[in-house]
Amino acid sequence: MDSRSVYVPLVKGKRNDLVAVGKVNNDVRQLMKPFVEAMPINPKKPFVEEHVHKLCGYIRKHLPMGDIFVDFFGLMPDAVIPDGTNAILHGFALLKAFGRPVTPAFGFERNDNLWDALGTIARDFDKGFCFRLSRDDLAEYLFDDVWALIIERTAQMRLPQDKIDLLLDLRHIDDDDNTNLAESVVSFLFHNPNVAGYRSIIVAGSSALKTVSDIEKDNVGEVIRQELHLWSTLWRDMPDTVKPTFGDYGVIHPDFSDQNASLKVNAKIRYTAGDKIIYFRGHGLHRPVKDYDQYHDIAARVTSDRRYVDRSRSFGDAYIDDCAKRLIKPGSLGTWVVADMNHHVCYTARQLARLTQELASVATEGEADIALAAV
Repeated sequence: MDSRSVYVPLVKGKRNDLVAVGKVNNDVRQLMKPFVEAMPINPKKPFVEEHVHKLCGYIRKHLPMGDIFVDFFGLMPDAVIPDGTNAILHGFALLKAFGRPVTPAFGFERNDNLWDALGTIARDFDKGFCFRLSRDDLAEYLFDDVWALIIERTAQMRLPQDKIDLLLDLRHIDDDDNTNLAESVVSFLFHNPNVAGYRSIIVAGSSALKTVSDIEKDNVGEVIRQELHLWSTLWRDMPDTVKPTFGDYGVIHPDFSDQNASLKVNAKIRYTAGDKIIYFRGHGLHRPVKDYDQYHDIAARVTSDRRYVDRSRSFGDAYIDDCAKRLIKPGSLGTWVVADMNHHVCYTARQLARLTQELASVATEGEADIALAAV
């Protein structure tokens, strides 16, 4: 991974999410390496080959340049296309045919028959390889087994250690998780005395809400970005030879699914500032009456908030400002995914670039918290 990269946003393999990342400012692009994961197949449209082709096409169109990870996570490990080819291998072959090199990512307990082929793919792309580990993999009684698997599969794929990234995907993080998670991460990593030899160690999680049902209609709520505080603790406690890279799911809950769309959906704008995700909630978009125009008023609430940065900071910020001024139409759920995610990714990449410098001279947890909360 590029030494300048300080941020790995985990991005759902959907068009609007990828558009959001593709629209980041040039200064942000060099600070991050997006991690794209395939969504599960819609059971109403169970065409594996079409699903894979659509994702690869989105990547080629919206993320044509720059380093990215790709994990066909949402596919069943044994899924095949009509000619019998494993769908995951087909996806990577398609990206190669599109001339889009990527860093392949894969995890354990999926399909052990793919490792040789994944090694060939990784060597052809020459972008390294990423092991995606789950929270379950960090259980203390599994330390020996998991490290043995990482070392064994790396050798099987004929890749050097310094071309290997480790993603510790903690998924949703609750308020009381951080102390135990920090201890688990440190214990797991330093169980391997050669951990400093890996190209990068990414610690990712999310505090984003799955729904805004607990926030009063036409009101504002917020959540603390627990994943940012966890990363800060690890960054300050771990030696310079093993500094973790920050990863998150943007403003999206890790378990988000669009397969059960509801007419009860509410308008909302999610806005990241400091160590918070702020939820500007509206009311029903379709019931009791169709009301997309409310986005103009919600956007105006965002721009009048003291934590709104400036329209020049990202495509998302400009979109919010234009909507608040009624210079554009109110948009749709999809366009607001683009705006929310684009602001978050741009904001977070710059925030991490700042924090990696500031935390080096921070002496106490209180000082670190102040740095994280700064807008």
